[in-house]
Amino acid sequence: MKNTVKNATRHLVTKAYETFAANKSDISVISLPGEIWEFENNVITHNDYANTFGTKYDLEMVLLESNDDIYEYNSPENIRCFNDNTDIPANYVQKRNNVKYINEILGANHVKQLKSNNVFAWFDFCGNPTSHNIDLINTVEGKNVTYVFTFNTHWRCDTNVDPIVYNIAKEHNKAFAIYARIFGWAIAHKLSIVWAFEYISNQNPMITICISNDAAVIDNNSLKMIKISSEKKGNLSKSTAVRQYPTIKQKAVVVKRDLSAVYADVKAGVNDSTIRANHNISGGTLSSVKAWITMGK
Repeated sequence: MKNTVKNATRHLVTKAYETFAANKSDISVISLPGEIWEFENNVITHNDYANTFGTKYDLEMVLLESNDDIYEYNSPENIRCFNDNTDIPANYVQKRNNVKYINEILGANHVKQLKSNNVFAWFDFCGNPTSHNIDLINTVEGKNVTYVFTFNTHWRCDTNVDPIVYNIAKEHNKAFAIYARIFGWAIAHKLSIVWAFEYISNQNPMITICISNDAAVIDNNSLKMIKISSEKKGNLSKSTAVRQYPTIKQKAVVVKRDLSAVYADVKAGVNDSTIRANHNISGGTLSSVKAWITMGK
């Protein structure tokens, strides 16, 4: 791919994976390769290198694609028909028995069903920051993880944007809102932010955020980069169309919530249990509100 910044970001993710993979006997990788497959090829190559030179580890790779046309092009059936076609990026990866390619929308169950307790995930959504996608952070419980999230920061604030992200963006900007939301969940799950920065990919403004509880990844200073500003960057605009975001089993509309009363109670020093009971919010939502207030000072 001839996008310098995207290539550099992909290299950073690969470096994080190599750090994560050190001294582990088994790893599960879950990602969204789309049409590129460079990261997935790098993971397979790393596993081949480790297994050849005596630092073996078992690898499970689960890849998801919701676009039917892209899935059909990269499907195992198509790969078998064009076995020697090196123009298909998925060719090298799809030949492996430890790789599963699924034509579904990525959901929490896909992560929960992974075999290894060591999970490296690249949630390269490149779309709106929906609650469905952000809430994947809740799959970290009981696992050793490194998760990389990628979102578009040029979204229109319509019904599929996470409500807390929407509210924070009104006061600051879209990138900071996504960062604050994930930062809140990271606090709740005792995760560290490894990197967070904005970049331009194919003329689209994006944000990438890496969170981890893996000691090797957290201690690798070469991976650390946090460049997010809370400065206001223009106005939000609402879409007049009502959009629905599909889950694995059904479609649902995410309804925005006014969290101004929650913010007021937090600033007033009301205890957490009272706030959650009075406003019917989760601990993660409360953590995100606190993170927003802290970073907005």
